[in-house]
Amino acid sequence: MTVVKREISLIEALGAYLCYTPKYTETDEFHADLRTLNHTLFRDAIRECHNGKKEEHVEGAPSKRQLIHMVYTRKVKELASLYPFLFATENALRAIAHESYHRAFKDPYWWRDIIRAHTHEKTENDFPLKGDGKKRVRKHPVNPSFLAECFFAATQLGPRQIKALDAPACSSIRFYEELSIRHLFKIMHSDYVLCTVGTLKRQQFKEHMITICDARNEVFHGRPIKTLLCM
Repeated sequence: MTVVKREISLIEALGAYLCYTPKYTETDEFHADLRTLNHTLFRDAIRECHNGKKEEHVEGAPSKRQLIHMVYTRKVKELASLYPFLFATENALRAIAHESYHRAFKDPYWWRDIIRAHTHEKTENDFPLKGDGKKRVRKHPVNPSFLAECFFAATQLGPRQIKALDAPACSSIRFYEELSIRHLFKIMHSDYVLCTVGTLKRQQFKEHMITICDARNEVFHGRPIKTLLCM
């Protein structure tokens, strides 16, 4: 959706909520909001005000714009409160992956096989499929989708990242630190037997991670959150 279309959508939502023609000054203030506020949160604030209890028009009551800003401010604070949780969750997942794959492949640097294969223009197709329907990483059976996700993640790394990961002094956990949380989630989910998270079943893990990734995108990139009810 383009910026122009987003603004039209917001103006339509605003018009439905106001139910009157604003004065020039108020119109200028709302146009300033369109330029400075997060459009997703602004739209959600308008909708919440519109769907909520109708305000009584009494002297001294907040204006509709003030009510929208009150809801908007609350939403910003709610998102800010998610940051420590998301930060801790990401660090925990990277640590779990590091330990689990180290144990499975008997080598904390197993991922260098992927990195070096990628730098030599190889793909997951160069890892043969065995009779059990699995491929092998350090002689350990893995789902073909696991290798596919690992190679895809490698394609997202830049030359400097690749060089740093192949350096002798590189920490074994750095590979996981270079991955986006969504790429890490897809690798873990592709062969969940290798790296389970607590008592979560595979589908439960997927559902939780989709929610976490959506929340992270909103906090860090201003993208919409689908739902935070299960957090």
